[in-house]
Amino acid sequence: MNIRQLNQFVAVARAGTISQAAKIQNISQPALTRSLQNLETDLGVRLIERRANGVFLSEYGQHLLQYAECIVGDAERVRREITAMKNGQRGQLNVGVGPAFSHQLLPRAIDELLSGGSQLELKLVEGFVEDLCDQLRIGDLDVVLSLFPSTHDVTDLGFAGLCDVESVLVCGANHPLAAHSHVGRQRLAQCNWVIADQAHAANRFREYLSRLNVPPTAHHVKASSLRLIKSLVVNSEYLSILPKILVERELASGQIRILNSPVRALVSVGGLAWRRSGYRSAALVDFIAIVEREFAQLPNLNVGTARPTQCAEAPNAANVAAFVSS
Repeated sequence: MNIRQLNQFVAVARAGTISQAAKIQNISQPALTRSLQNLETDLGVRLIERRANGVFLSEYGQHLLQYAECIVGDAERVRREITAMKNGQRGQLNVGVGPAFSHQLLPRAIDELLSGGSQLELKLVEGFVEDLCDQLRIGDLDVVLSLFPSTHDVTDLGFAGLCDVESVLVCGANHPLAAHSHVGRQRLAQCNWVIADQAHAANRFREYLSRLNVPPTAHHVKASSLRLIKSLVVNSEYLSILPKILVERELASGQIRILNSPVRALVSVGGLAWRRSGYRSAALVDFIAIVEREFAQLPNLNVGTARPTQCAEAPNAANVAAFVSS
C-alpha cells in the first residue's frame, strides 16, 4: 500500500466510476483497475463493489476512505510546505470559520498572522460548523474557528473551548411581536421561523418547540446562509434563534429585537478544532495562539472553559499553550 494507490482509491470513491476517476488521475482505466486490485490484495479485503450504475465502497472501503483522505491530504500539504520552505515562505493555511467570528475576531487574527514578514498562502472558508468539521476531518481544512453546539461531537478532534456564546430569540423591528415585553408559548408556536439548514440547528429547533409544549402551526424555513436568515428576520415576519454576537449591529441599529422567551437561552461554545493526527505547520501553531489571545481581549464575550458535552476529554482554553508547545 502506497500513497499513489491511496490517492487513486480516493479518486474512485469521489468520482463514483472507474472511468471518470481514470480521467482525473490521467491514467488508463485498466491501469487504475489493476491498482485497486493490488490494493485489495494487499489488504486482503474487497474495497469496491462494481455495479451497473457505478462503483460503491464496501464496509472495508468506507473505513479505509477516512484514513486515505487524511493521508493523501497530509502528503500534499507536506509537499507544499517543503516547497514553501525552499522559497523562504511559510506555506499554506486553510481556515474554516463560522459566521459568528468572521466579522469581528478573524480580521485581527489574520492581520497578526500575516505580519510576520514571510509569505503565507491563507485560504478562508466560511460555513456552518458541521460542514467545516467534515472538511477538517478529511484534510481540506487545517483548523476550524466556529461556534460548537453542546451536542456537536468533537471527540475525534483536538478542541479548545474559549468562550460561551448565548443564542437569543430574535425578530425584526416591524414584527407584530417586536413591541411585546413577553411572548407566550402559543404565540411563538404560531409564528413563522427560519433556521440554519444543519442537523444541529434542526435538533435545537425541535428541542426548543418541545419545551414550548405547543404544536407549531406556521411555516418553518431552512436556509444555507446566516445572511439569508438575518435578511428574513429583518425584512419579513420570521423568528429565529441566532448567536447574540452575530446580530450586535442589527440590535444596535434597531433592525432586530430580542424577544423575552419562556424558554431559557441556548449556549454554544466558541472555540477552535483541529485534527489530532497529521502534520502541524508553524502557521497553524501561530494561528491557534493568536486566536487564543484575541478571545481573551474581546470584552463582549463570556470567556470560560465550556465545551461541547460530548468531548469531555478535549482540551479547554488553558490547554492551548500545551498544544502550541508540542
